[in-house]
Amino acid sequence: MNRKRIAVLAVALAIPLLVVAPSALADATQVRTPVTFTLSGCTSLPAGLTVNGSGEGFLVINSRVDQNGFTHIERNDLVTGNATDSNGATYVFNYHNHASFDIPPGGFPFSAATTDHFNLVGDGQANQLEVHFVATVTFTSPTTVIFNFINVHGNPKTCDPI
Repeated sequence: MNRKRIAVLAVALAIPLLVVAPSALADATQVRTPVTFTLSGCTSLPAGLTVNGSGEGFLVINSRVDQNGFTHIERNDLVTGNATDSNGATYVFNYHNHASFDIPPGGFPFSAATTDHFNLVGDGQANQLEVHFVATVTFTSPTTVIFNFINVHGNPKTCDPI
């Protein structure tokens, strides 16, 4: 085989490695999905007021494995849409969550840091509903999760429907 053929063969064999090898080390996923919610029982709203919303979610997950075998995951979730309350008032909403995970080669324990917010703006009694929190989360096993809230505004348990 002559040198030109060897060079062409080497390049032809190397191209798939260049395309496949980086994805084994780093990966990005993007997903769009419809989202619906019903918000009722929110402690920041008048008793009995219910808000129904729908919109589109856009999720981006980036992950990579470092030289020590740790998996680093960045998750960004954005949802925007429209909502209507039980009195007929209309709203727009946005939701965003960012989470960073660092997972050791053995799996557990691992931790995550997350920032989450939900905003509802419109012409009804639920206008200017804002809920957000910053937290760290420790996963000590598949069934044990410990939340540590660093900053909280509003009631994420009853008023963050997504």
